[in-house]
Amino acid sequence: MNLLTMEHVSKSFTDRMLLNDISLGINVGDRIGVIGINGTGKSTLLKIIAGLEEPDSGSVTMSRTLKIAYLPQTPVFDADKTILENVVFGQTSEQEYRNLAGEARAMLTSLGIEACDQPAAGLSGGQKKRAALVRTLLTPSGLLVLDEPTNHLDSAMTEWLENYLKNYRGAFIIITHDRYFLDRVTNRIVELDKGQLYSYAANYSRFLELKAEREEMALATERKAKSLFRTELEWMQRGARARSTKQKAHIQRFEALRDRDKIETDGQVEISSAASRLGKKTIIADHISKTWGDKICIRDFSYILLSTDRIGIIGPNGCGKSTL
Repeated sequence: MNLLTMEHVSKSFTDRMLLNDISLGINVGDRIGVIGINGTGKSTLLKIIAGLEEPDSGSVTMSRTLKIAYLPQTPVFDADKTILENVVFGQTSEQEYRNLAGEARAMLTSLGIEACDQPAAGLSGGQKKRAALVRTLLTPSGLLVLDEPTNHLDSAMTEWLENYLKNYRGAFIIITHDRYFLDRVTNRIVELDKGQLYSYAANYSRFLELKAEREEMALATERKAKSLFRTELEWMQRGARARSTKQKAHIQRFEALRDRDKIETDGQVEISSAASRLGKKTIIADHISKTWGDKICIRDFSYILLSTDRIGIIGPNGCGKSTL
């Protein structure tokens, strides 16, 4: 069953085209991850789906009964209300409020927010994003539109969200930079690239394979077009007498080849370093300790970091990862 359809949607800001005549259908059971480099229009796409942004052209149609819950990148809270009141905001009766309050407290606790009755003005940016995530998940909906919900989540919180989404009965579309998370929760990837949208019925790992195949096919087509263009260019340059007898269709083919959209590849950043080092040790931490007031972040920590090490640091929010 189709929930929402975008047809021939275009959107630009100033002279920059973000979405160029794209189409997308969202069906029941879809778990969609949105991929694209920064600035390609991923958040704009989600805002259009959520009805918060109007496209320059094209149409967005949805099921008459569809309800959408949207998590923005930067949520807004009422500073005069408590955290809990903000999360269950919009409930029209005292009974509805009570029914959701217990569930909201449990979800907030799972995301590291325990003082639910404190004013929302005291929330940090990360806490506000996590509280807004709970608010979005508690909103009755058939389609979740989530803009970077894994930001400010530690590994345990990310696992909690993963399990929640696996059990969610509706569809969702999500932007996240956590590729492992995408691998585990999505069944479809849509990629925004230079204003175009490409859809893959796959999780992130399979998407990488299919994208490589698509790009190789596109490059092969471009190589053929370049070869044919050189041949046609030589034909066009044979002289005025020859040009006067050229077939109109032949000239049109040359012009189409000349004016075609060329394949552009994304630039790669190359980071160079010395070809060799004197020894293998790069950093030596020797009995390091660090406190903030009465809080001990690091106690008597020693480690030798080698040039070949690839280290991930995990731990709950506030334990001192960034300090380390």
